[in-house]
Amino acid sequence: MPARAKTIVAPNFAAQLRRFRQARGLSLRQLAVAVNHGKSLIHQFEMGQTHPTVEVAARLDVALEACGALAALVAEAPHGGDRLAYAKTHPRRVDRAAAQALSDLLAGYRRLEDVVGSGPIMKPLHAHLDTVTDLLREAPDGVRASIVDVAGQWAQFAGWLSISRGEERAATVWNARALRWANEAGNRELTATVLSFKGHQAELRHDLPIMIELSRESRRDHGVNAALRAYCAGQEARGLAMAGAASADILARLSEASDLSAQSAAETLSPWGYWYTPSFFAIQQGSVWRYLGAVDSRANDRALELLTAGVAGVNEEVGGAEWHGRNLVHLAVVQAQAGDTSAARETLAAADAIALATKSRELTRQVTNAVHHLRLSAMP
Repeated sequence: MPARAKTIVAPNFAAQLRRFRQARGLSLRQLAVAVNHGKSLIHQFEMGQTHPTVEVAARLDVALEACGALAALVAEAPHGGDRLAYAKTHPRRVDRAAAQALSDLLAGYRRLEDVVGSGPIMKPLHAHLDTVTDLLREAPDGVRASIVDVAGQWAQFAGWLSISRGEERAATVWNARALRWANEAGNRELTATVLSFKGHQAELRHDLPIMIELSRESRRDHGVNAALRAYCAGQEARGLAMAGAASADILARLSEASDLSAQSAAETLSPWGYWYTPSFFAIQQGSVWRYLGAVDSRANDRALELLTAGVAGVNEEVGGAEWHGRNLVHLAVVQAQAGDTSAARETLAAADAIALATKSRELTRQVTNAVHHLRLSAMP
């Protein structure tokens, strides 16, 4: 039973299905009988030639005693409901209810990306972006502000996904649109978020002066959420550490980030700020101490403490996300700097598995660079 058009399947489903089947000692025919489907269809699943529905994935999961690991790799794509369907065919009648439907739809995709990675959602996401752009073009004056605000949020998410996938040009285009629409909508939180992500984009191309400047710019507006400003201060601290700045400047930014993250506990997060958790901030601070730890063993001990605790606190459901793979690279580096090359190899192997599963070129590049930089032999 091929997957419906609105089913999204993680890139590593085929390999995981084969691994679980072989681990249980089942032939293709035996598994097919167990789930009441043909042997050829199971073979197509394992070859990645077709994908299962959510229901079939659940039956495969039960038959292989995968404890939810297989079922979690297949999900129904979020949809905007009848209101959004009507708006697509009647764009001149778009209203605030349609804007809310677009916002809810985006929230679903954000959560889905945490589980299956950016690759499987890019195609449906771009289809929705086309819809958002069409609605924005046709929106009457009375509702344009609501539509342009949610359009900016969609563009920001597209920019983030492009950064994650190492697609520099696409990231630049989407971030520019997001910034323009955020400014038109007067959404200060979104404006600061886009600036911070542009800073992260600069970090990946190792343009540290731009990274530092954008991180500063993104936290200057004290009217935005403290969690976002904590993220920006932490990112600036990492940029300073990477650039070899004075320790006093780096520690000042780390202290500011800690104070702001503590303040944020009493504030309401933006829809896209759900990932500002204690574990996230521990990992971010640990990533700063990582660079200080390259020349200071006590700083490296602090990095190891923070990164170990932060990684352990990440929800198991999102343990296969691309961004978590980057966390693991940070952890592997400090493990190697502490002299535990065996642990570093295992951690990098886990990050590499995420890169392969999500087909993330950017994460693959980071893992490869870490292996070469740390002069590690072959990973397990």
